[in-house]
Amino acid sequence: MRKTARGSRRVGTRKQPSQARSKALVDALIQTTARVLLRDGWQMLTTNRIAREAGVSVGSLYQYFPNKEALLLALIERIADEMTERLIEVGTVLRDAPVEEGIVTIVRAALDVSRRDAPLYRAVLVELPRQGALELFERVNRRLADALTEWLVARRDELDVVDPSLAAHVLVTSLDALTDHALLFHPELLDSPRFERELHALVSGYLGVRRPEPRPRRGGPRSRSPRGAVAGGRSAA
Repeated sequence: MRKTARGSRRVGTRKQPSQARSKALVDALIQTTARVLLRDGWQMLTTNRIAREAGVSVGSLYQYFPNKEALLLALIERIADEMTERLIEVGTVLRDAPVEEGIVTIVRAALDVSRRDAPLYRAVLVELPRQGALELFERVNRRLADALTEWLVARRDELDVVDPSLAAHVLVTSLDALTDHALLFHPELLDSPRFERELHALVSGYLGVRRPEPRPRRGGPRSRSPRGAVAGGRSAA
């Protein structure tokens, strides 16, 4: 078992399900954990309640999970895996995207991570530090940062970026903090076009997006006639 960021040993499953029936049982227990956590909160989440609502015995639950912490960690890992799969798709879209499209893709990916299944993600987010499971979501950020780094390298000539890897880390960490804060305290912002525009401006400004120079008009800029001049070069009387 891996160690948490706090140095304590992570509680994991007692055994891995191998047959279809046992996999279905574990899946039902994790789904029930999510449902009870959303409805009743962490304090009311118990192995007895989860087993009862999943329609299995507590003994069957204990074959795979020693306590409710292990069930929550399994739920967190599943959410992190689903987010990572979504970001693989984002990386594919981002790879050949022009600058403006790439920025839109990055911002919307950060928003989508927080607003999909937002109530469940919010409930889990509150428990992450207490469960020592922050590193599970750090790997989600690394996935987005890796895709962003590749894109920044490809678009380096169009952006003011010295270190693409560091720039990707700064951007992903900033977007993660802003969207997580919105999820916890101002969830309405996640669907706000204004909030999305502000995130877009943040990313554009940080990357130093170089706007194309305006093309000069044919024949050069028009010279304005001196005040008081009239056609034919005569001064007004």
